[in-house]
Amino acid sequence: MRVILPGSYDPVTLGHLELIRRAAEEYDEVFAVIFVNPEKTYTFSLDDRVRMLMLATDGLDNVLVSFSNGRVVDYMREHGIEKIIKGYRDGRDLEYERVQAEYNMKHGGYETLMWHCPELIGISSTVARERIRRGEPLDGILSDEVIKYIKERF
Repeated sequence: MRVILPGSYDPVTLGHLELIRRAAEEYDEVFAVIFVNPEKTYTFSLDDRVRMLMLATDGLDNVLVSFSNGRVVDYMREHGIEKIIKGYRDGRDLEYERVQAEYNMKHGGYETLMWHCPELIGISSTVARERIRRGEPLDGILSDEVIKYIKERF
């Protein structure tokens, strides 16, 4: 079965990576896809986000890194992907993801599997970006490969 983990990955965190690894253990093919929202401002360029996601998932042979300017449901249809996987840390995350899941079901008929990950509380791209801006350590938030990439380029 093919599954997708859509996101902005700005940047890819250890939380994202934990979900991707779990999915890679359970499913045949895992698509980690960066979706570009033209209404959103990103800290990292699309090229940088793709490179960091590729570095973070290196060694996971059944994970494909890609990007799209379209909708998740359209990407899924074009690539024969059957289910969406999303993680949530708390009730606030769950409510946000539930709204997205309802949209994807209504507009594409695609089920979203919600994985509860309370152990990832405190790990987010927002926290990573704040730490980067303040020059604080990124250990425990980003993988070593992604930290190295950021330090070398920014």
